[in-house]
Amino acid sequence: MVLLSANAFSVTTVNMPKELSKASQECVSCHKETNVNIYQQWGNSKHFRANIGCLECHEAQKGDVDAFEHEGNLISVIVSPKDCARCHTKEADEFINSHHSKAGRIMGSLDNTLAEVVEGNRGMKTEGFPEGISAAAVNGCWQCHGSVIKVNKDGSLDPATWPNTGMGRVNPDGTEGSCTACHQRHEFSVAQARQPENCGKCHMGPDHPQIEIFNESKHGINYQANKDKMNLESEKWIVGEDYF
Repeated sequence: MVLLSANAFSVTTVNMPKELSKASQECVSCHKETNVNIYQQWGNSKHFRANIGCLECHEAQKGDVDAFEHEGNLISVIVSPKDCARCHTKEADEFINSHHSKAGRIMGSLDNTLAEVVEGNRGMKTEGFPEGISAAAVNGCWQCHGSVIKVNKDGSLDPATWPNTGMGRVNPDGTEGSCTACHQRHEFSVAQARQPENCGKCHMGPDHPQIEIFNESKHGINYQANKDKMNLESEKWIVGEDYF
């Protein structure tokens, strides 16, 4: 597995499309009936208002190991930081250089190996894990730290590794990370991403109780008292300028 590291994404200038592409219009015509919740979330997003549709994010390239043909289009279910970087170049570069993007590396550490040995139960068997894997790891550790996505021989994604939005997920294209760990699909609300609870879905519990500490701290109390006054939807968010 080759991992993309610092400065992996070239700088590009992205112009907002004047209208939704024909291909994405065709996607929407079906998915608005079969995936109503996804369609509604996307309809409330800035992507929708910028005419960024399904194929603009999910389009795959020939040679992508997780690509498959769907209704005449080559697509991938997984959207990696490399895909997001088509438009969000600066943000993708910042993320790939962050500690967050490397959160999945702990899965290969001695600490994690010992934890899986102690946990013992390896009853979940898949094509990618014929000897079995711990369901506790799949549904616990990997959901925050990220899994190494395995693509089966038939092109399907191994169910032990996908679905997964872990922060340090290792994607089939070699990138580390998942933007949707914080920017939840398909609305991608900045206000949602800025909520302490968004961080707390991983940073919680006895071994890393940051959300519990924050909620009981002066900072957390102050946030709860003033969050209705805050400009949580502001694109720019600088202390002393944009918070209120």
